Amino acid sequence: MQTKVFLREEELFKEVNITDYTKPEVESKFLDKWQNIINTTADIIEVPAVLIMKLNEHSIEVLLKNKHEDNPYNTGDREALGKGLYCETVIGKNKEFLIQNALVKKAWKDNPDIDLNMISYYGLSINWPDGERFGTICILDNESLYLKEKHKNLMREFKTLIEDDLKLLLIQDALKAKKNRMDLIISGTNSGTWEWDIQTGETVFNDRWAEMIGYSLKEISPTSIATWEDFMNPEDLKKSKDELEKHFAGEIDTYNTEIRMRHKDGSWIWMNDRGKVINWTENNQPLKMVGIHLDITERKKREKKLRVLAEAMTNISDSVIITDSDFKIQYINKAAERLFGYSLKEIKGKTPAIFNAKDLQYEIQRKINAEISKGEICERVMLNKRRDGSTFICEFKITPIADSSGEIYAYTGIQRDITEKKRQKERLELQLKFQKTLAQISSNLLEINSANIDRKINMSLKEIGTFFDIDRSYIFQFSKEKQIMSNTHEWCNNGIKPEKEKLQNLSSDKFPWWMNKLSRNEYINIEDVDKLVKEAESEQEILKEQGIKSAFVMPMLVENELFGFFGFDSVKNKKVYSKDDIRLLKIFTDIISNAFSKYFNEKRIRNLTYKDSLTGLYNRRFFEEEMQRLDTKRQLPISIIIADINGLKIINDSMGHKKGDQLLKKAAGILKESTRQEDILARQGGDEFVLLLPNTEKTGAKTIIKRIRDRTKKTENDALTVSVALGYATKDKINQDINEILKKADNKMYSNKLTESRSTKSKIVKEILNTLESKSNQTKNYVEKMKKFSTAFAEKLDLSNSELNRLLLLTDLHNIGKVTIPEEILKKSGELTAEEWEIIKEHPERGYKIANSSEEFAIVAEEIYAHHEKWDGSGYPRQLKEKDIPYLARIIAIIDSYHVMISGRPYKKAMSKEKAVEELKKCSGIQFDPELVQEFIEFLKAC
Repeated sequence: MQTKVFLREEELFKEVNITDYTKPEVESKFLDKWQNIINTTADIIEVPAVLIMKLNEHSIEVLLKNKHEDNPYNTGDREALGKGLYCETVIGKNKEFLIQNALVKKAWKDNPDIDLNMISYYGLSINWPDGERFGTICILDNESLYLKEKHKNLMREFKTLIEDDLKLLLIQDALKAKKNRMDLIISGTNSGTWEWDIQTGETVFNDRWAEMIGYSLKEISPTSIATWEDFMNPEDLKKSKDELEKHFAGEIDTYNTEIRMRHKDGSWIWMNDRGKVINWTENNQPLKMVGIHLDITERKKREKKLRVLAEAMTNISDSVIITDSDFKIQYINKAAERLFGYSLKEIKGKTPAIFNAKDLQYEIQRKINAEISKGEICERVMLNKRRDGSTFICEFKITPIADSSGEIYAYTGIQRDITEKKRQKERLELQLKFQKTLAQISSNLLEINSANIDRKINMSLKEIGTFFDIDRSYIFQFSKEKQIMSNTHEWCNNGIKPEKEKLQNLSSDKFPWWMNKLSRNEYINIEDVDKLVKEAESEQEILKEQGIKSAFVMPMLVENELFGFFGFDSVKNKKVYSKDDIRLLKIFTDIISNAFSKYFNEKRIRNLTYKDSLTGLYNRRFFEEEMQRLDTKRQLPISIIIADINGLKIINDSMGHKKGDQLLKKAAGILKESTRQEDILARQGGDEFVLLLPNTEKTGAKTIIKRIRDRTKKTENDALTVSVALGYATKDKINQDINEILKKADNKMYSNKLTESRSTKSKIVKEILNTLESKSNQTKNYVEKMKKFSTAFAEKLDLSNSELNRLLLLTDLHNIGKVTIPEEILKKSGELTAEEWEIIKEHPERGYKIANSSEEFAIVAEEIYAHHEKWDGSGYPRQLKEKDIPYLARIIAIIDSYHVMISGRPYKKAMSKEKAVEELKKCSGIQFDPELVQEFIEFLKAC
């Protein structure tokens, strides 16, 4: 423990270590000796007072005083520390100290000893062996003190003698404690003890020694070394004697071995036999030896169980560590060696605390040990370290192993390196959080306009700030010439003061370092505002005014021009942005920048035109503005007609978008011809048009609808037929919502479209087939022949009526996708190039899309998609194989191939039927379903 003493001359307090509570009390034999010392000292030096002072925590006391009538001090007198006593200086400096006359020294003339007329002083510090201060030995006189060197040497010798006594006192105390501990250990461990006179062979055993082998001491008395040898297992006797010889020869300090002793019941019990020679003859021969026997039978049984357990776990994939009941490592498997980098030899006997990478590793291990010692299973995740110092996140489970009585004798620990698993989880969690934030920001900015842009941008800044745990996020925008910057949008976390109002119309010239980086499209990463470079003094000043500790700034580009910048401030704590943080931050800011670009672009477009570029009609925006403008009582009644072009998608898919555009233009022309000059006709987008009819009641709207239908009917025999689904609604009361009227018209149109669209699509598909006949070799005659074959072969296969009808439809439509392929490729007489062949291979998928656009033909869409797949999976487009290929597709593939072979192509002569059959056999099981090929060949024979 410590106390403070006051050094009078230096006028300061000093802390010193003093006698702690673990030190023993000074025995009377030492006190008596010391009393004689100070009496003798006083007589020799001829002074009134010689004292031994003892230092306490807050005071110093007279432990001993010389017997002299002029000595003003009494044993037990105490004086509080801190007054600047003579002894305080000796103790504080740990040096001898002499004052010949305190009265002539300004610093000392008022010290407490002057009141006792003790004007001179000489003292030395008395210390324990570990350096702690015990007190002082000192001389005081009522006259000026002139010490001779021999008197000082005498005092120094007495100081050394007292300190030697203190050392001896500690040794005696330690020996007593050790003896007490040994007695307790022997009693507590229930050990057998023995003493052996090596020269005579006489032995002395205690009662417990005999009890351990099943006897009373009386039963085996008299005892000698032969008694010990008789009970020992013969196999262990030689090992024991070898150990004794090594000890006698001085090769080992103690005799320590494990032996088996025969029990009275005939069984063998294991003993740990330990001993040491305590007396030697003059010629260095062992004379007397003492030792103990510990029964370790249960321990040996447990060790055997642990060895079996360790062997069983040697080759399992998880790391396994087995400790004894004292938490000392006994076994590790190969996986543990690989995981931690240690061999068993290197760590056996150590505790698993060596693996803990955290501070206070042994304290952490102590808590774990306390938990598992109660018999509880411990499962945790913590940071561990390997032999090479590298760390990893370890998931472990420790299980106590107990014997039949419930006593725990070992622990097994299973460990796994989950660093990558945890990192992957963290990455996934971060990615999920990122995706959610990204989706939220994207959703916020999906549709922005002048009314909501500020609110939605601020919402997005909040999402970014929350994601990165930022205190403040904001946007600055530059003026056109970038001479002025202003804070336009800002979000602040809880407890963070907004700064937006202060940061308006700032001159860019004041921030040259900042602007230089932004103009080069560089981000600005300020991890510590206090450590900004000298060139950024003005930037540092304004950041400090706002209490910013760290900041990250990202340039904001709109249409590839520097528009402003994003700022992210950390006010409460400093923040470091990793490369991944910066990458994610850029994704977020790019979305906001793109939203600004989109907003400005749309605004520019709205200002430039209200016309649809394809049809020349008004566009949707113009229509919406006009609808709001005309929504007045003076314009009532107002009618709205919605027109939707039927079959546009199938035209686009089969004939291409160029043809679809022609259809839209043709439909737009018909609609325009059918309306009046005062009506507003606009293209809503895609295949939908809208007519706004001011001052038009229902009958007027019906008249226009009839006019449109009459004109579209005239196109029925055209190569490009126009079919339009129509719906209308009328507003005749001012309190009706014009938008609801628009919805009503749209609902009616959609209802009509459901009934009209089907027939239109079927008609278009039939027109496509006619087109295909004209641009390819697929004539009606060819298709009719195939249909006859399909019908007959279906009968052979016993197909149902439904399957037959689908097969005949498939015969018509299986090559419909070829309508999208250029005629020069379809009719090419020579071999196709690789590029042309790739175009041909697209027709099944295109045919699938065309058929799927019509409910009537969708029932064979999947078969059209698969009719060029092959049995072995080498076909196209999806590489289906065997029975994954639809049944009807497998049938049509055989019929089509056979007819192609016997009919020929521009680039290939026709085969004979016999050769065609041979070709089918050759391709059976490769291109075609082998069972169907066999059925088809039998069918051909019967024809």
